[in-house]
Amino acid sequence: MKIRNALIVVMVSLFGIEVAHAQGFFSEDQTKRGAAAYNANCATCHGAELRSADREVPGLSDKSFKFAWVGKTVAEKFEVVRDTMPPEGKASLGDQVYLDIVSYILSFNKIPAGGEELKPDLSALKQIVIPAPP
Repeated sequence: MKIRNALIVVMVSLFGIEVAHAQGFFSEDQTKRGAAAYNANCATCHGAELRSADREVPGLSDKSFKFAWVGKTVAEKFEVVRDTMPPEGKASLGDQVYLDIVSYILSFNKIPAGGEELKPDLSALKQIVIPAPP
């Protein structure tokens, strides 16, 4: 990460490239819908605070989030959630609902929201790498 930041500074200095502050890639409204969908479909197993009490069910916050989500693309996490959850009804919620849930998990873990909503476009989602929480 330090090398990447140093390269950005060098590029800005040498080439006058403007670097905008990182903006979120999902919206506040999307996280609100995601929270409702998460509570209705996921909280029973993954916990209301995204911390599962069951050792067999992964937590979705803190160290678990950092280990399993940071550095992955949104497409990777979207596909895992869509293709495996809920266990009794895989892919049953609709792609937009799954993306709303992903946005809620990101927001819960302090990834900032922006003005755009995530859309079920895998090629676009593959371009979004999940950053470490601030």
